[in-house]
Amino acid sequence: MNAILLTGSATFFSLFISIYYFLNYKNANKANKKIEKWFNTELSQERKSSIILIGDKYDQSELAEDLKKKLIQADIQLKPSEYAGICILLFGAFLFAGHFLFKLIFIINITLAYLIIWFGSKLFLRSRQNQLTEKLNRQLPEVCRMMSNTMKAGLTIPQGIEMVGEELKAPIGPEFKGMVQQLRLGTSFEDVMNQLRERFASKELNIFVSTVIIQHRVGGNLAEVLSIMADTLEERARVNKEVDTVTAEARFIALILPIMPLMMALMMNLFIEGFLNPLFTKWGLVLLTIFIGMQLLAFLVIRKITTIRV
Repeated sequence: MNAILLTGSATFFSLFISIYYFLNYKNANKANKKIEKWFNTELSQERKSSIILIGDKYDQSELAEDLKKKLIQADIQLKPSEYAGICILLFGAFLFAGHFLFKLIFIINITLAYLIIWFGSKLFLRSRQNQLTEKLNRQLPEVCRMMSNTMKAGLTIPQGIEMVGEELKAPIGPEFKGMVQQLRLGTSFEDVMNQLRERFASKELNIFVSTVIIQHRVGGNLAEVLSIMADTLEERARVNKEVDTVTAEARFIALILPIMPLMMALMMNLFIEGFLNPLFTKWGLVLLTIFIGMQLLAFLVIRKITTIRV
């Protein structure tokens, strides 16, 4: 009886201690989140990657600089090491599927897996960049008009930037708010505008930034220039939309053209084991080289025809 009473007391005591520490942890976590929100501390930027040391070394290398820029332009909140880790995991998954599902020999398996990951990554990043750029370009005429109106009202360029940041939604609103903070911290106006240009792969934004910087250097009627630019950007958007509509079918064919033969070959190898093995004989490599060259040539020709500069 005493043993049961002692065990029960210890159990309730442990339960109360656990609840106490859980509530303390919860309150501390809320306090940390408030601190991160108020002061923008480095706690909000802690890594989520499991291999911290290797990831940090890769993020600090020159090899990761280009990937980091592409991730920023695609609005992907991942570090280069994290994105590379995801690609490596997908590469392993394709290797597993190629070996156990499609029964591919090792050299074909690893080549196809690498090409799929490489091409898929470029296509994914380009698609995200285009989506973000399209949203940005739709907001630029309104940005030009708002800044033009602030200039006509006698306000300065930084005040116009602050108004745009307060009035417009993402993606341009938060970017202009960040520009205002950088200007208040003492960063030069040209550096702030150039950093904005580097964060987006947009020709229209490049024109806007170049115009504002030039007018800021030499002076002039910036309000009138921005008003004219707003009309010009809207006209460019209309023409680009018409061009995309006309060339949509050809661009879709350019993507399907190299994918269909690959999928057909994989399906044939699934039903006929060893179907792709002759490709790695002497004449098979010659035919494979000719096939890849013709596919690449057709892809480049179609892309060249459908690329119309406005």
